[in-house]
Amino acid sequence: MGNLLSCANIRLGTRISEPIEKRIPVHHKCRNCGRKCDPSSPSNECVHAKYTRTGTKEQPAIIRSIVPDDRVSWSTPLDYSPIEFTSEKVLKSTKEYVDRDPRNDPNVVIPWNQDDRLCDRRSYHGKYEVVRGVPKNPCGRTGLTGRGHLGHFGPNHAADPIVTRWKRDQNNARVRHPTSGQPILQFVCIRRKDTNEFAIPGGMVEKKERATDTLRREFHEEVLNFPDLDENERDTLMTTIKNIFENGGTRIYCGYVDDPRNTDNSWMETTVYNFHDEEAKHLALINVNAGSDATDAFWEDLDSKMPLFASHADFLRRVAALHNSHW
Repeated sequence: MGNLLSCANIRLGTRISEPIEKRIPVHHKCRNCGRKCDPSSPSNECVHAKYTRTGTKEQPAIIRSIVPDDRVSWSTPLDYSPIEFTSEKVLKSTKEYVDRDPRNDPNVVIPWNQDDRLCDRRSYHGKYEVVRGVPKNPCGRTGLTGRGHLGHFGPNHAADPIVTRWKRDQNNARVRHPTSGQPILQFVCIRRKDTNEFAIPGGMVEKKERATDTLRREFHEEVLNFPDLDENERDTLMTTIKNIFENGGTRIYCGYVDDPRNTDNSWMETTVYNFHDEEAKHLALINVNAGSDATDAFWEDLDSKMPLFASHADFLRRVAALHNSHW
């Protein structure tokens, strides 16, 4: 998924200035491969066949059309009849930044591949095609058209902060993994409310928001809930975090995300930054608590065996490589 990008102590830009990731990654979690792809699953079907957050009492299950591994690319022939799905919540939304469908209304004009007044519609991978009035997923087929649960056609931008510290023993020495012998990193982990999966905190970039603002806001909303702190203590903590998020950090990844919400016409892209407290002087001392957007928040050891949402395992693997830690 591209080269590791390490840019310490930099300010995050407000918008996309040029393509960053040259190679389009392969997606798996937003596609029905048509076979038993998870040996641990009791089902003989692809574990990603059902579109995310469907199959509830309010929403009938949406099953993606099968796209075999060797037929993902648009350039390969396939007798392809994808399912069209956009959630009622998206269709009925009156929010300004939620797109209207230009296929249904000729008066809707969306400036594809541009930075408009509502959001940045450019991709980290360069210009994407627009076919029959809507964007075409640069990663290939997903078995689903429409927007699903996403507000925008084309790229939907997010930002994900990975906050890390070294695992230490009672003598403040780094703890090493018994098998690899490498020091163990810990990261701030959450359990998502929507899917109940483990993840790094993060969320959507709001209208004309800077990436720094998104990173700090999402970290605050998901893991910084301190009912026992008085107002002055809380203000001091938030000021410290604001300074760290605005003035330091290492960029880990910018680009397409293998996200279960992706469709042929709408997909997730993200900016991932690592904020590491090497000497346990600030972020490492925070006892995180779940905020409004998570059911749980805690420090967790980095380990390749931990199941995580979307592409988050890949992001953590990059962080482990950056710090030469156990993975």
